[in-house]
Amino acid sequence: MSLKHRGIVQLGYVRIGLNDSRLTKSREFYSDTLGLLETQVSPGRACFRCWHEPQQFSLVIDETPENGLIEVGFQVRDDEDLDQIQARVEATGIPVTRCPADTPLAGLGASISFVIPGGQTLRLFAENRILGYPTGHDSPDWNTPRQLRGTPAPLFINHVAITTPDPAATINFLKEVLEFRLSEILTKDDGSTPLAGLLFRMSKDVGGQEISVFPGDAGRLHHIAFTKEDASDILTDGQYLREDGVNIDIYGPTRQSFGKTFSLHFFDPMGVRLELCSGGRVTENHPEFEPVRWTESNLNKALSFYDNKLNDSFLAASL
Repeated sequence: MSLKHRGIVQLGYVRIGLNDSRLTKSREFYSDTLGLLETQVSPGRACFRCWHEPQQFSLVIDETPENGLIEVGFQVRDDEDLDQIQARVEATGIPVTRCPADTPLAGLGASISFVIPGGQTLRLFAENRILGYPTGHDSPDWNTPRQLRGTPAPLFINHVAITTPDPAATINFLKEVLEFRLSEILTKDDGSTPLAGLLFRMSKDVGGQEISVFPGDAGRLHHIAFTKEDASDILTDGQYLREDGVNIDIYGPTRQSFGKTFSLHFFDPMGVRLELCSGGRVTENHPEFEPVRWTESNLNKALSFYDNKLNDSFLAASL
């Protein structure tokens, strides 16, 4: 009996490079302020996971001369998926690099990497070392670990948002080659040209996306989003972050209609935009599922239901 859903099954991790000496600021922020668990530290690298994630990491930060997005990792079912996706990607003329296990990240299985039309590098893998839940697997309390209380301490990585000078080409590649599905699409007012899209691979009940595409420079990161239980959590988290002097984006706690989430956007000390989100449209991977459609004239409502003025700076890449 074969598995019904093959290919990409989840967003695995986001890997970024920051010009942060010994990653001192980054390690302090992501551990002590945001409330992630540091799982690996080596010269020039730190790895983190959320407390509700069993995998060894969902965020990897490397010390680099310049700030930038290094790669986005997606997990597939098995090595057969890697072979099939490699063939589809190469059929488009895009070269694929194959890496053995533990390369470039320890604990990661064999993988393939390639650059999508938007300019970002994606890495697909079947295995990522499992550490287990910090709360344990046997009759867990499911309470936030004691050492993380008083911080946002998100549950999971939710999605990654990227920018591209050609959103239509990037969205088409994700759909046709990697078999993502559109949850929501924003186009010009005549409906002819896609400007942004939210895409998913597996059914989701928070945010309805694993990857978001925004217009902008090639190869850049717009934001990294993490899951919270509900809006009241996010309002409290905003107070924690503000108390710690974190730079809150001009779209503070808001209902983000594009994705139907309650969201808070803010920045780490190096200027990386992050999001805490809850709720959202439920997405299901079945033939009758239809994307929600937005037009450019409704962009302000799409980004923040409560604001009357469009914040153009929100559309800019952060890394």
